[in-house]
Amino acid sequence: MAGGFALLMATICIYISRMPQIFDVNQVARQAAIDRGHISPDSTRRLPTGYTTVYTVIHLTNWMLDKPGGYLYNDRLFLPRYFIDNMPNFEYGMVVQLRDMVLSLRQEFSRSRAQSVERDDLIRAHGFFSFDHNRWLVPSTESQYRAGVALLEGYLESLTKTGPDAGQFVARQDVLEGWLRQQQRRLGTFGVRLRQNAGVYEFNPMIDTTDDEFADLPGFDFQNQRITPWHQRDDVFYEIRGSVFVLYHTMLAIRTDFEPMLNDFQAMGIMNRILSELHTASQPMISPMVLNGREYGFLHNHSLTMAAHIAKAHLAIQDLRVLLRGGGDL
Repeated sequence: MAGGFALLMATICIYISRMPQIFDVNQVARQAAIDRGHISPDSTRRLPTGYTTVYTVIHLTNWMLDKPGGYLYNDRLFLPRYFIDNMPNFEYGMVVQLRDMVLSLRQEFSRSRAQSVERDDLIRAHGFFSFDHNRWLVPSTESQYRAGVALLEGYLESLTKTGPDAGQFVARQDVLEGWLRQQQRRLGTFGVRLRQNAGVYEFNPMIDTTDDEFADLPGFDFQNQRITPWHQRDDVFYEIRGSVFVLYHTMLAIRTDFEPMLNDFQAMGIMNRILSELHTASQPMISPMVLNGREYGFLHNHSLTMAAHIAKAHLAIQDLRVLLRGGGDL
């Protein structure tokens, strides 16, 4: 009996912990537009500007809430959630990135100028997405996120209209550059956390390297290094994987909605370089567990592998920002 129960729990845990597959944001958004009657099935015209980006946020959120097992992060006291942590941490990484995207829709993409008025539906949607991600009592996390999705649906609908009810999605170069600045900072944070996850000691620029205490290893501060405890490293890894998964797909959508502007700046090549690194960082894992071997050791180190791709994406974003700003220092 105990063996059968254990096998059942293991099967369920594996089933509900399956990571999402990379999808074609353009195909998904176009199918959604057809289903909603926004375009005809045989239409070849472009979707309204911003449609792909907004629907990608909606689609990612719906997957997180409706996947097998549902939203797991706030179910830690219940079976089988009690036995798993990879998917819940992946979900948390998704939540962080989705919140950022909804805030950007509210403050940047939906406003034509600095003194324009914020949309009420996006203000409320951001409030719902900012709700505690770990609450299962009424109101639950899921109910709040679904309410946020409903408001995003309304904004999506407005992008297909004309006249006073029409919504707008601003695809200007300065708006994209500001959004890229935020993502560059987040990727920088990811890189540091992944190096800490791998147990890599780093040089500390605040140390006076003339002190005798650090004469043999200048720049190292072993007392203040933030190395992730071994039992938390898979949690950090999957949290960052969740954020990168969302960032990759939203940046794919951004590429579609900003395509004319990117072509005008001859920036599509750099954008594709960013996406290539994020795509590689989002690839499914073959290993059943996160390996944390030494940098030049026998075992692989998944944190350092992802950190390398994130670092290259970070540098490519900086190149793109410089190009969009017309050169010069950032």
